[in-house]
Amino acid sequence: MLAFIVSLVAYTDPAEELYGIWERNMGKNRETKLQTQYHFAYAQHLAPYRTRNNVTLLEIGANTGDSLYAWSEYFREPGATIWGMRYGVSDSRMKKCRAGAANCAKVHIHDGDQSSARDLRALVAAAFGDAFKAPATLANHEWRRAGYDVIIDDGSHVPAHILFTFTELFPMLRPGGVYVIEDNAFSYADKPTTAYGYRVGHRGGIGRPTTDNAVERFKALADIVNREECFQDLDIVIFSEAIDRAVFQVAFVSGLVFVWKKTAAQQAGLAGIPSLRWTSHANGPALQEYKRFLEAGKHVGVGGVRV
Repeated sequence: MLAFIVSLVAYTDPAEELYGIWERNMGKNRETKLQTQYHFAYAQHLAPYRTRNNVTLLEIGANTGDSLYAWSEYFREPGATIWGMRYGVSDSRMKKCRAGAANCAKVHIHDGDQSSARDLRALVAAAFGDAFKAPATLANHEWRRAGYDVIIDDGSHVPAHILFTFTELFPMLRPGGVYVIEDNAFSYADKPTTAYGYRVGHRGGIGRPTTDNAVERFKALADIVNREECFQDLDIVIFSEAIDRAVFQVAFVSGLVFVWKKTAAQQAGLAGIPSLRWTSHANGPALQEYKRFLEAGKHVGVGGVRV
């Protein structure tokens, strides 16, 4: 009985723990971060990665570096590495790190523009070496050496940038890893406005499948993850054939999108699902309408890449 009582006293709610870490570390950005209430979703979905050794996290949008330091405290297991990409900030070396605080050795900051393929590839090279290329299969042993376990896009929040960055970096996610997009409100802007100086909203708005609506593109992944059981001959492509086939799960929380990559075991298991009798009824007029809907949104995006 005494041990049970002690365990109750020692228990810390995971969401409250993360909230406290943000509260201690986020500096002048504290209020904005805490108001989002993202700690509930992060505590739930990042919990499996906290117990792993050698976790590698990347956050796009390092800004002053406070959130990177918070993640360095959150991921305490040996070998954890925290990477951040900053843009337009002259100094992201955190005051804590200049003072020699613990965990700073985990943190690495790389300058670059998330709308530039060259900069994103330089970021990956800085983390894993110039020779690293995403292995062609999820079962490849090279994933043990390199690749991100968690990627968080808290960058410009421009929908076209979000889609472009996902297309470039999701292939660099390790099997079983999770990709997170924060602050998706600009996907719903249906009149021109700006996000950090970038024009958005001129083609966006709820339900519109354009490069100004990242949320709509991620919603389409729901049909992709149902393909193995419900629609095995579905021939649509949302991001790329390789990316679509690698997506295991997608989830939406207020302001957040989570996309998980399959493990090799999940990929093999889902590929073995037998064709079900009702799938033959899915290939009709609705499918053709849906294809036209998707095609209408495939405009040339940032860097001339179709996103």
